[in-house]
Amino acid sequence: MIQLTLRVTTDRGSDEYVVTPKVQVLFEREFKMGLPKAFTAEPRMEHVYWLGWRSVQAAGEAVKPFDEWLGTIRSVEMVEGAEVPL
Repeated sequence: MIQLTLRVTTDRGSDEYVVTPKVQVLFEREFKMGLPKAFTAEPRMEHVYWLGWRSVQAAGEAVKPFDEWLGTIRSVEMVEGAEVPL
């Protein structure tokens, strides 16, 4: 199993979060496409940010609604060496 890890950076620093199977399925339901297609055929930053938001939430942290949460972050990036699950 390939594990995707994201680094979410805010004004307070950065933390890493695993994109769990639950978050992967939520992504597919939300965007009506699989992760591999999202990151190859139609790459959009919204996809990366959405995965970061849901991954933070899945880790048990309280998060604002997505659009409000976007205003609290500096970046969301894939951790080096992380691959999109197949």
